Amino acid sequence: MPRRPSMSRKVSLYRLDSRQDDELRSHIQSKYLDAEEFRAWDVLVAGVDGLLVAGVIASSSPKWLSHVQSLVDLSPDLSNNTSAAVLLVPYERYVYTLSWGFGHLIVEPGDIDPGFGLRFALRRANPEQVRALTVHTMDTLARTARTTVPGGATLDAFGMEEIGEIVSRLVGRVSSAGLTAARGSGNDAVTIRGADGLSIPLGREAEGLLADLRFLHTVVEHESPIAGLEHFEQTKPLRSGDPAVETLKERLAEALIPGAQRIALSWPAEWEEDYGEADGYFLAGLGRGWDDRPDTLELEHLLGALAERSSETRLAALKRIKIQALDANGGAVSRAISGDKWITFEDDLHGQRYVFHQGRWFNIGSAYLDMLRGKISRIFAQRSMLELPAWPKTQKKNGVGPVIERRYNEYASAQNDSLLCLDRKLIRTEQHDRGIEACDLLGPDNELIHVKRLGDSVSASHLFNQATVSAEALRRQADAQESFRARVREVSNGARDLPEDFRPRKVVLAFAEREATPRALMTFSQVTLARCAQRIGELDMDLEIVEIGDSEDLIE
Repeated sequence: MPRRPSMSRKVSLYRLDSRQDDELRSHIQSKYLDAEEFRAWDVLVAGVDGLLVAGVIASSSPKWLSHVQSLVDLSPDLSNNTSAAVLLVPYERYVYTLSWGFGHLIVEPGDIDPGFGLRFALRRANPEQVRALTVHTMDTLARTARTTVPGGATLDAFGMEEIGEIVSRLVGRVSSAGLTAARGSGNDAVTIRGADGLSIPLGREAEGLLADLRFLHTVVEHESPIAGLEHFEQTKPLRSGDPAVETLKERLAEALIPGAQRIALSWPAEWEEDYGEADGYFLAGLGRGWDDRPDTLELEHLLGALAERSSETRLAALKRIKIQALDANGGAVSRAISGDKWITFEDDLHGQRYVFHQGRWFNIGSAYLDMLRGKISRIFAQRSMLELPAWPKTQKKNGVGPVIERRYNEYASAQNDSLLCLDRKLIRTEQHDRGIEACDLLGPDNELIHVKRLGDSVSASHLFNQATVSAEALRRQADAQESFRARVREVSNGARDLPEDFRPRKVVLAFAEREATPRALMTFSQVTLARCAQRIGELDMDLEIVEIGDSEDLIE
């Protein structure tokens, strides 16, 4: 029996936000509507007023043609012509847009509903038949992983983590029930790709297409995501054309002044690629009269210089500042990194939490925040029995204030001989040939203690990453363990000698100045702490919290 022709065909579908009384043409970039190579037609799609736009995106000769000419002294007459078409069909408060060829390029990018295709995939994809995932890690290392299993696999096989990862694209199988694709085909499932757009078979005939659009709309608007995947649609990076971005940029610019709230210094992803401790920094682009070579980098080094500028120019000025870490001899430890990569800022707009991190904006959903705070509360509930010396003060240029963290670690070790100061005492391994810091203090039972003041306008993410790297090295790498034992003997002048089979069993995070609660940490620091706690648990280690009080004692 001959195979019946399919009633559907795969196409890319986008959903556009439609403002009241918008003309359909307003969703198409004017340069294409005005171009001779494009035409627009008002059409009817099963009685619904729609718009078809089609044409050719022409370009000059391919960029690689000059290479051909330089090799053989010939220049073939070549050009690139790319076909593009879109069909806009309004439904409810959205405009559903079918795209063929490079049609998505001619749509106004700021009108695209971000993550529409992913939201459908998260509600209907078979969790046993996921074929590809694109995942972005949401911490100081801005990693992107694209994993493909051609035959399909369970979501668990992709190693997804509940905290700190953003899914931007999912390829998988979904039931065709409810779609035109199910009629007469004998297929009970179809393969879809969900991201901003949705690649899915839709009806070949107008009536079937409208039925499919109504079905997709109902799924996305009224169904819940697959159990366990709710949080993956809660957190998403903002597109450059998102309407919220301009307002958020203005608020960030206003916050680039000393004393501003909800802004912190954070170590950029590029920094993590460079090993070794900084003994100083060089800040290019601050302007005259500012300290451009501080020993310790503080948020005020940036904000003080920026505050002299108008709010309209601060963000551009921040991006022009370049920060480079230096060693004790003034040599470069890191590359020069733009100032906006060193800032974390968070703000609430229209009931949503937004975070600026690593030069990008993220929308952090309320359900994700609730889940994250719950995890951080459980982490902070694991209190250590250690008692650390109170944090003393010292005379500074602008008055009396708390000593810097390095000085506190030295002071604590001098006050309590069961504590060994290992701040900046690097250990070197084959994997970390430029050195890592195992801990700030080694406790009386060989706890790895990492120290942080929560009110010093520096993101705690760097400390949590340091604790993770240290724990992994000392639990898993024999040369790290040997180097650590040698460093402990050296710094203690032989008073402490760890056994050859030493493996750390406990990490202690010691916080000063503010009470250790989720509110004390900015959102991205909470993400990094949650991932740190998960990794330390996987290494069969305990993670505990201790608070350090403040002292009125004055020291040099």
